[in-house]
Order: sequence, then C-alpha cells, then structure tokens
Amino acid sequence: MQLHWLNDDERIEAFGFYKKFMPHARLTKKEKLGVFFAENSASKPIIAAVRLRPIGSYQLLTGILVHPGNRGQGVGHQLMQALKPHLESAPSFLFSLPHLRNFYQQHQFEGDRQAPAEIRDLFSRYTREGKSLYLMCHSSNEP
Repeated sequence: MQLHWLNDDERIEAFGFYKKFMPHARLTKKEKLGVFFAENSASKPIIAAVRLRPIGSYQLLTGILVHPGNRGQGVGHQLMQALKPHLESAPSFLFSLPHLRNFYQQHQFEGDRQAPAEIRDLFSRYTREGKSLYLMCHSSNEP
C-alpha cells in the first residue's frame, strides 16, 4: 500500500474518517496527514490514517487509526513501514496507549526518559488529564 499525504483540499474525507472512528481527535492544518486508500474498491475509501504534528524541530506521531473492518490484517504494520523514512527525517516521538506499546516497539520505538522539554511538557499535560500513556521515541533518533 502507498501512503498518500493529503493537501488541505483533500482532507475532507479524512476529517469524516476521524470523526466517525476517533471522535476525540483534533486535526490541525499544521499537521501532515497521511492515509491509505482501499485499493480493491472503486470508491477508494480511507482504511487507515496517521498524523505527524510538528513540535519545534521534533515531530509527534499521532492519530494512528485503522478502520475497524481492516484491523488484524497487518494494515497498521504496513502504515508504520510506510512512515519509516518520515520518522527518520526528524526526531520522532509518540504517546502510546498501554496495549499498543509492544506494537510500537516492533517498529523501533522505545521508552524515552530524555525527551526534549517541548515533548515532555505536552506528555505531562495529557497524563495530568488522567490518560495512561507511555512516551516513546523512534530509535533512529537515539545518539
């Protein structure tokens, strides 16, 4: 599958995808928004999406979403493979839910205690709201 990065004019369908399957997500125009389209359907619906949010000279991988009908088929792994060059282009972080930590570890993310202040501050804000999350860094960013 090919990851398609959407420009501002192409984001309408992706907003609907997030609204339906991840209603708490807050998409912003400054984020890069990538999607997988179903290749075996004439209408080419979105089956997976991801966002890269710039934070200073870093990026936060966020909003990773696979359509419920496509889960368990390796789509998430394909998405992470397609993201690899982008994750290696700048120090990349994510906030993992506990049950997804092993998934991200399979894709070179590791627990990170030395994240930059901008990332730590945002992580602290989320966890103060009661969210159980793990701060992870892509290993290509390690010294």
